[in-house]
Amino acid sequence: MLNNASSSLSPSGYYDARLRRRKLYRAAKKKGGRKHAERKSFKNRHFPFHCLPREISAEIFVLCLPDSEDPIKSRNAAPILLCNVSSSWRSLALSIPRLWNELAIRIADPTVDLDLATTMADSWIARSGELPLTLCLYTSSRNEKGTAMAKAHLNTFFRYASRWESVDISLFGLSPVSFPNLKFGLTPLLRKFSYSTSCLVSVPFPFTSCPLLSTITWPFPCFVASNVDPDIPWHQLTRINLEHKMSTHQTLSILQTCQKLVELNVSVDDDPSLDGVRSRRKPVENRSLRSFHIIYVHITCYCSGLLQSLTLPALTDFSLDTYFDSLSSISSRSVHTQLLRLFTRSKCKLEKLRLGGCGFDDASILKCLKHDSCSSLTELEISNVFNRPMFTDRVILALGFNNVLLPNLSRLSLEMCLSASPGVFGLMILTRCLWWDKGDQLKSLSLTVRDELEDIDGAFLKIANKSGLDVEITIDRYNDSDVAEDLYDTDS
Repeated sequence: MLNNASSSLSPSGYYDARLRRRKLYRAAKKKGGRKHAERKSFKNRHFPFHCLPREISAEIFVLCLPDSEDPIKSRNAAPILLCNVSSSWRSLALSIPRLWNELAIRIADPTVDLDLATTMADSWIARSGELPLTLCLYTSSRNEKGTAMAKAHLNTFFRYASRWESVDISLFGLSPVSFPNLKFGLTPLLRKFSYSTSCLVSVPFPFTSCPLLSTITWPFPCFVASNVDPDIPWHQLTRINLEHKMSTHQTLSILQTCQKLVELNVSVDDDPSLDGVRSRRKPVENRSLRSFHIIYVHITCYCSGLLQSLTLPALTDFSLDTYFDSLSSISSRSVHTQLLRLFTRSKCKLEKLRLGGCGFDDASILKCLKHDSCSSLTELEISNVFNRPMFTDRVILALGFNNVLLPNLSRLSLEMCLSASPGVFGLMILTRCLWWDKGDQLKSLSLTVRDELEDIDGAFLKIANKSGLDVEITIDRYNDSDVAEDLYDTDS
């Protein structure tokens, strides 16, 4: 026993034990390595995404961003959803700047801590690296906390103004909010700026240099030929949406100054004292304007004053909406005459036409649709504040039977203006759906009427719907104004 003990403590026995331990360690390590390799092989076999190069994975993540008109990011969509899958996905998502260069914030009834909310917004934007930014801020809060939250987020946004590309700010229900001071006033990447507010307190245009700005929405009075808005680069704008009421004179000044203008949306409310000035000036020609949407707060003879002062040869999308206090103030014949003269003078080819509350009768509508500028129409929308017959048998028959008008019409919207004999309207719609070439068929129909359609018209529309026509019918029994019919003169 002592001999055995002494042999185990001998130098040779000691080294033999160390050798055995090393062999056991190497065997265990090799076995563990095999297990690790097996686990990795299993992971790669069942989760091939992990085999992709980082650049490919990043591109896939970017393609996961929702293609939605609503800029507000949902928790159930990228990029937030990607961060909730696993720690590796979260790490990858946070490292991809293109997932974070768009941010939209909606403030309704704020419950989040102010500092926490601004920190989260700042962290989101910081992840975008040096990429151009698209930012949106919408508020409808009516309390002091909402106002404070809006101001805090504006401060955050303005700190990144040098990287703005597109910014949309809508502040409603708040006390007056002024823009933060913008250092040097430089926004070298800004292409689109939209600002809407319910506050009547005007604020100055916040930028002094925006060489790429082409699209603007602005809620305050604008005067092109003055020093009121010297920082607005009118000469380079291509799309303008003015939410404050403008005069005819101001509208013409914009069209004359902005020769690159492609789209103009404007509300006009004229002062009668300006009529003499308008009548003496020569027509303004803008050769680039393609989309022109006019809202007249009061339709009077001054509406025709704007139409007779314009020449728009590139026009393809025209909309005239009018709101008026009493029917007796309408000069619909003058508007109709000047509208047709505008078309003739411009020699334009319209694709979209909207006439809202213009006071036209069926003869005026038909004459308008027969104009050469309307022969290329693909979308037509006619609406009426009163339930007055405008889209009658004589118009319908011209659209569906003899010498068909508007052969390329694909979308038709009629609101409180349809008055037809049983079956006439439905048969016209069905004809344009079944017996037209596929590319020229009517694809969408929207109707707002006071009473249910006749059974035969309903049957025809059901057949058209089964053939592919998108049909939407709304019954509006509250818009009941038969008095309108007696206040208009109807051409025979």
